[in-house]
Amino acid sequence: MQKPTHAAFDQDVILNGGYMYTTNALLSSKMANDRLTDATIKIISLKGKRVIDVGCGDGTYTYELYRRSKPKEMVGVDAAKEAIRLAQVLYKNHNKLKFYTGDVYRLNRKFENFDVAIVRGVIHHVDFPQKAIASISKIAKRIVILEPNGYNPFLKIVEKISLYHRIHKEKSYPPILLRHWLSKVGFKTKSYSYVGFVPFFCPDGMALFMKKIEKLIEKIYLFSRLFCAVYIVLAKRSSIVEKPR
Repeated sequence: MQKPTHAAFDQDVILNGGYMYTTNALLSSKMANDRLTDATIKIISLKGKRVIDVGCGDGTYTYELYRRSKPKEMVGVDAAKEAIRLAQVLYKNHNKLKFYTGDVYRLNRKFENFDVAIVRGVIHHVDFPQKAIASISKIAKRIVILEPNGYNPFLKIVEKISLYHRIHKEKSYPPILLRHWLSKVGFKTKSYSYVGFVPFFCPDGMALFMKKIEKLIEKIYLFSRLFCAVYIVLAKRSSIVEKPR
């Protein structure tokens, strides 16, 4: 019987003291993840809002968003118990930042009425992505999803040949499919973009070179869709009426 994906992440925490791309991470992983945090902050303001980070892992990037965005309250939830245990220890002194174990398919009453749900690098790990998105749609007014860019041909190759990607059950989806799944649960896409050119786990020299041309790649329409590493989309519940500014 195949182990659930969160078991692989728990094993990472046990062996590495945290996730492979957060604890003692390579320069490329730091660059890639910093770009995702920047993109999240750009696509939506979290200041003064109740925010939930679904699939928060060891809490590293939940804390970064919390530190930089000043939300009213921030909650991280993940199925990986070892990761949550670590996050609870590392960030125990932050009263407005809490971490809990939870199943993405069954988010209970503890996780309700959030202004924003951040779903960063989660959907490509789960076995039932539509079910996961449907569950998340019940607890937040707006959803921000960050996923590996399913249009990137190099990413598809990496998913097949990389042992890390296979162990963690990574399988990217076309961005249009993500938007379709959001639409099916009553969420309307407000904005999206393709970001990041530096891949995780690559040599430092390669990362530094790719970072220099990252902005150019992101700006060119065709290049961004074929070569950017991540797709980010903001969607809101269709029944929400925007307040006049």
